[in-house]
Amino acid sequence: MDLQVAICHRRTVRDFSKKEVPSEAIREALNAGLKAPSHNHQKEWSFVLVKDSGMRLRLTQTEEMAENVPDAYKKVLESYEPLAQEMYLDAIPKQKRMILTAPELLVVVYQPKIPVAACKKVYDLNCLAAVWCCIENILLSLAARDIFGVTFIPQHTERVKEVLGIPQELEVAAMIPFGYRADSAKIFPQKEVRLDSVLHADKW
Repeated sequence: MDLQVAICHRRTVRDFSKKEVPSEAIREALNAGLKAPSHNHQKEWSFVLVKDSGMRLRLTQTEEMAENVPDAYKKVLESYEPLAQEMYLDAIPKQKRMILTAPELLVVVYQPKIPVAACKKVYDLNCLAAVWCCIENILLSLAARDIFGVTFIPQHTERVKEVLGIPQELEVAAMIPFGYRADSAKIFPQKEVRLDSVLHADKW
C-alpha cells in the first residue's frame, strides 16, 4: 500500500475479529518500528508480545478499567466536542475486553534518559518522543495490511513491569491490542483540520 494511502487508512480499532494475524506481518511491523528516528541513534526499544490469557488478565488488573462509563465521567465529557464525546463513550467500556480478546497484544518498552517522574525539561523526554515515532511506524505498517490497533497508555507502569518482568530501569510506552477489525467495529471519522489554519511562516 502506498504510504499516503496507509496514513489515511489507519484508524483506531477496539473490536477485533478472531482472524489470526500472520507472524510475518507482525515482524514486518516491528522492523518498521526499528527504522524510526531515535534519540542519539540508540533505538533503545524492546517489544513484548503477550499471548498468555492469564498474563493479559493480570495486565488488566494493573489499571482501573471501567466496564461502564461512570456518571462522573459523563459529566466531564459534556465539555468535549461531540465527536470526542462519542468516541470516549464507546472506548471506555472496551478497555478491558480489547486487552483480553485482541488476537495480539504488544507492549512497547524503551530506555529513558532519566526516570519519567524526574523529567523537568522537554529535552528530558526525547526518548519518549522517539519511541512514539517507532509506534507510529508499527501502526502504519499494520494498517497497510488492513490490521489495526489502539494505543493504551497505562497509568501504573510499575505494575505492568512487575507483571511482565520488565527491568525497573526501563519504561513502558504503551500497550497495543491489534488485529483485523470485527465487522461490528465502530470506525470514527478523523477530525478534519485545515492545514492553512495551523501553518505559520517565520513566526506565529
